[in-house]
Amino acid sequence: MELAILVPAAVLASAISGAIGMGGGAVLIAVMAMLLDPLLVVPIHGVVQLTSNLTRSITLIRRVRWWVVALYCPPMILGVWLGLQLYRGAGMPWFKPAIGAFVLASLLWKRFKPKRLITPRWVFAPAGLGGGFLTITVGAAGPYLAAFFLRDDLDRKEVVATKAMIQTFGHFLKIPAFLSIGFDYTAHLGMILPLLGAVILGTFLGTRLLHHMSEKTFGFAFRWILGLLGVRLVLTPWW
Repeated sequence: MELAILVPAAVLASAISGAIGMGGGAVLIAVMAMLLDPLLVVPIHGVVQLTSNLTRSITLIRRVRWWVVALYCPPMILGVWLGLQLYRGAGMPWFKPAIGAFVLASLLWKRFKPKRLITPRWVFAPAGLGGGFLTITVGAAGPYLAAFFLRDDLDRKEVVATKAMIQTFGHFLKIPAFLSIGFDYTAHLGMILPLLGAVILGTFLGTRLLHHMSEKTFGFAFRWILGLLGVRLVLTPWW
């Protein structure tokens, strides 16, 4: 019964991420949180999203902006370690509203900032530290990460490809992190393997849609989905 719900949810979530570059991970973890033990959600979600993001990265490898990867990923290692020290499964409920507030503030900043003011590239380094921490404690750091991609120097394919690459690295780090505290992935292969197939299918569907989408349509969808996710995260304690 769980797989009957999770497999189509994984296809849809991965297709969303393939087309827009975000949102799918948050959708999938929300569904998983309703069906699974809280202590299973983040470790299993990490393996599934690793496959989803890796597939997307390979498909769009030529559009990855490696300067973002070089700045973001090394601090992520420290962030994952810090997050692991505080990991409590379903604990720290205030984190999601805090991320939502950050996302909404980023959208407002993008809308009202002075036209000639350009966010410096170095912000991706501290962003990586925060992203590593959140990927362990919350499980889906996509909305937080997407806020840093509200830039004028990246086109839609570069946003999706680069975001997928750094999230691949983050989800990969989760595996040794959770193994180090005794999580047994092999005991859950009956659930993990069908979900891996589902996200691969969803990634290819979403990537095909991305290739047929204009920059204007992508920008509109990116901002609206990011805004809706931000509102949803802020309302987590009541919804």
